[in-house]
Amino acid sequence: MESGQEVTTETNDVEQAPQPPLTALADSRIGTSRVEWLGLVVALLISAGLYLSTFPREFTNWDDPEYIVNNQLIRSLSLQKLNRIVTEPYFANYAPLTLLSYALDYALFELNPAGYHLHNLLLHLCCVAALFALLRQFSLPRFVVLGSILLFAIHPANVETVSWASERKNLLATLFFFLSFHQYIEFRKRDARLNFLLSVFCFLLSLLSKASTVVAPLVFLAYDYAFKKKNLLGLRLYDKIPFLVLAEIHTFLSIHAAGAHRALNSYHPGGPLLSAFASGHLFEEYLKILLFPAYLSGFYYPRESPSLSSLAYWVPLLLCAFALVVLARLSRPLFFWLASFVVLMIPVLNIVPLPIQMANRYLYISEAGVWVLLAFTGRWIWNRCRLFPVVRIALATVAALWIAWLGLRTIQFNRVWQNNETFWTRVLEQDFYNEIAHYNLGLHYINNGNINRAGIEFWHSLAIHPKYHLALSGMGGYYFDKGQTEFARQKFHAALNASPDFDVAINNLGRVYAEMGQLQRALYFFYRATYVNPNNIRALSNIAVAYQRINKLDALEEIAGLIIQRFPEAAEGFYRLGMCREAQGRLTEAISAWEEGLKRTVSGDPLIEQIQSRLGPVRMRVSSSTLQQNPKL
Repeated sequence: MESGQEVTTETNDVEQAPQPPLTALADSRIGTSRVEWLGLVVALLISAGLYLSTFPREFTNWDDPEYIVNNQLIRSLSLQKLNRIVTEPYFANYAPLTLLSYALDYALFELNPAGYHLHNLLLHLCCVAALFALLRQFSLPRFVVLGSILLFAIHPANVETVSWASERKNLLATLFFFLSFHQYIEFRKRDARLNFLLSVFCFLLSLLSKASTVVAPLVFLAYDYAFKKKNLLGLRLYDKIPFLVLAEIHTFLSIHAAGAHRALNSYHPGGPLLSAFASGHLFEEYLKILLFPAYLSGFYYPRESPSLSSLAYWVPLLLCAFALVVLARLSRPLFFWLASFVVLMIPVLNIVPLPIQMANRYLYISEAGVWVLLAFTGRWIWNRCRLFPVVRIALATVAALWIAWLGLRTIQFNRVWQNNETFWTRVLEQDFYNEIAHYNLGLHYINNGNINRAGIEFWHSLAIHPKYHLALSGMGGYYFDKGQTEFARQKFHAALNASPDFDVAINNLGRVYAEMGQLQRALYFFYRATYVNPNNIRALSNIAVAYQRINKLDALEEIAGLIIQRFPEAAEGFYRLGMCREAQGRLTEAISAWEEGLKRTVSGDPLIEQIQSRLGPVRMRVSSSTLQQNPKL
């Protein structure tokens, strides 16, 4: 293939020779279109079948509580909540479109995980269809288009994005990036202003879903270089300005949000230059995942930092650079597909510090370039073997078995994501010395009442990392539930020594002192937890309980009002206000407050039972009092 030659028909990369059977329909536009659409439908059906085979799935305790289960912002679509979603960062991210999608899910399904996971699956299928439309813009051979979308649709590396409810942001960002790129190509072909505006708008929606697409302008520049036969100095930059401005603004907002929540932590101490050096090694690992996903994990824990003196890092980096240079000289279109993979990986290469070295979800938006290159390679080998039918049969068999194996791995990995126990147990099967996995598995057990098993997991976590603040706090909770308050106090203090601003441990330490009868000291820690995290509703609720126990009803009323003000969609504030009104003898107002609280509960909320246990007796007292005052009634 000549340098700079755009692939425009099915026969561009084949020398003058009889057409092989795989491209027999190339001369018929109608036939080709029907086959392509049929191939898309088949890919969508296979993908849907693979994921639906492991329904239903539960929420995990990895980000799902923050984004969905305990997220008060998604509990309504009120103007106040919409304003906060759009104007405020949340959980170290600025992704308002993702939160809006969760708010829509909550309006439809409340906290039924099946609805959220089904929404994720539908978005994945939309991404497959959008990728199909995007690849057709390049006039690629039919085999390349269909092979690429099939691999994208079924690959097990994508399970993390589709089956993890908290990765909705990845699906939305990818979908709108594909649409933006599609419209950009339309704009470059027809120079139509509407297509340009649609491309900018879809790019904005992609950024509002996740920051990973900030590098899209570089992908568009690579497209111009590869398919518009421009040299580097002749590239058009003025039409990239809106994309660059949006990318710059969103990068600033994202870094500010992450920095404010102390989330800019690198898995190694070497800085961004060392991360750029280590990128070749990461590309090597990601290619292994794409081509041979035999050892997929939901959580890859870094065991070593990159080193400039290590040959294992130099070799893949040089090979990656060599491949880019060679493809740029031999075929600009093929260079584009490798360059797009590299560029779209830049945000997750730890140049901007990330606590995670690598993750399967980081491949979702970038892997299409690898699939196109792989499909081109397979098609080239197939065409060169046209005189050897036995070789073709062998190649087709190997490819079919590999694709079938990928589908099987997708089903198996989907089962891993069914619930907390299956997920974290699988992580530990692959890496037992993972203190984070032990802690989260212990958290799952303690939330399900299996206290002894939780204690074992927390102990394992601390044996691996004795100063891990989450595990120290978890062990404190274990001792507290066992009634061993002094041991609990020691562990919570140890957690604070390891992480002084850990508001969960601060709040739990207050609970320990309250249990020991030291209410003033307990109040100190409850208030300290709210200073560290003003949105810690459990600490505010514990303050209300403490004031009720010492009969400071004015203070209780003030705290209940503060909870209602900060969390108007939560039942907790109305429950505490009702308790205050009952203690004040204002029974009718207590009933009204509890009824308002019940309106804000969802199925399975433990507050339902607590509110109803108070409502019944108080209603009877009000009815009895009314009958005594009006005997004729």
